[in-house]
Amino acid sequence: MKRQRGITLGGVFFFMFLVGFAAYGASRVLPGYMDYWTLQRILKNVLQEPDVTTLKDSAIRTKFATELRINNMDGSLNDQLQIDWLPNGVRLSVEFSMQRPFMGPVGICMNFRAEETKQ
Repeated sequence: MKRQRGITLGGVFFFMFLVGFAAYGASRVLPGYMDYWTLQRILKNVLQEPDVTTLKDSAIRTKFATELRINNMDGSLNDQLQIDWLPNGVRLSVEFSMQRPFMGPVGICMNFRAEETKQ
């Protein structure tokens, strides 16, 4: 007699529970990372301006705020922008944190730091 092989209905339910929980977790974390990747792209766009090393801080902040508005990002990130002048270039960095509800009283706090340098 051949031995039967396969998974039980309970195994299928357990597997589907794990897949569903992973998908739910990803749906809560992924928007934070998408904002982070968008912010990195914004910093690159600001630094790709040909005259960025000759601009004043206020002009760089204005360009950054314009890019934030174009990409529908939070305008308060403009206050988080740090501009560091290097001997032969400029470094822009932004630190921000995001808090998202996860499940019931449990939440997720994500801390990000986006940084770009032009030399």
